[in-house]
Amino acid sequence: MKKFGLVLPIILFVLLSFSLICSVAASSDIWSQTYGGGARDSAEEIVQTSDGGYAVAGWTVSLVDNVDCLLIKTDAFGNMVWNQTYGEEGMVYASSLVMTSDGGFALAGETFSEDGLFDFSLVKTDEDGDLEWTKTYGGEKWDRASSLVSTSDSGFALAGETKSFGVGEYDFWLVRIDGTGNIVWNQTYGGTENDRANALVETSDGGFALAGRTKSFGAGEYDFWLVKTDEFGNIPEFSSWIILPLLLTVTLLIIFCKRRLAKTTNN
Repeated sequence: MKKFGLVLPIILFVLLSFSLICSVAASSDIWSQTYGGGARDSAEEIVQTSDGGYAVAGWTVSLVDNVDCLLIKTDAFGNMVWNQTYGEEGMVYASSLVMTSDGGFALAGETFSEDGLFDFSLVKTDEDGDLEWTKTYGGEKWDRASSLVSTSDSGFALAGETKSFGVGEYDFWLVRIDGTGNIVWNQTYGGTENDRANALVETSDGGFALAGRTKSFGAGEYDFWLVKTDEFGNIPEFSSWIILPLLLTVTLLIIFCKRRLAKTTNN
């Protein structure tokens, strides 16, 4: 009985110690950090970096006189390594972020155009967040980038909404960019109402898939819309001009078959 009385406290001690060790080990993987100041700040995108840390992109009002794009690099525990803003270079809002093959970063977002509206904006940095180049894309009306991907040829593709181009109030806009920020091609997709692309991926066949919302098509006020393109941004379309030649071909085929049938019957 005495032996059992000694064993029980030992078992409890071992279990308590094991729990404490597990708790300490787990705490190194569970943490939270905040970044910002007394005004409005918002993170919009995050990627895990090759060194186990993180890069977070968004916008800040706290760290500048006005709204500005903000990129923060942290270590694996969320401690800030550096931060950079790119408002002076044009970008005021960052909505998407990728880590590039050279260890740097590319950010997509919006910049104010000359007429006070928005254009697509793309910023390329080195591994320390220092600016390498920046480009803007857009027309005379409102254009907003929502998603960015690095492509297999070390270029980029941007997706969002455009009021400057297309046929509707707003349309999906896909812009294909080379590795130095120059436009390779661009395409719009949509109807007569509002359509906005929110997400983008490069597909295994070299094409692209865009997802967003549409008011031009579907059954509701707004519906999901998924668009699949080829490597040049083209989607299959049944053009109206082909209807007349097709009807003429069918008519001639019917006439030929009738004559052939009549000739066979007479023989």
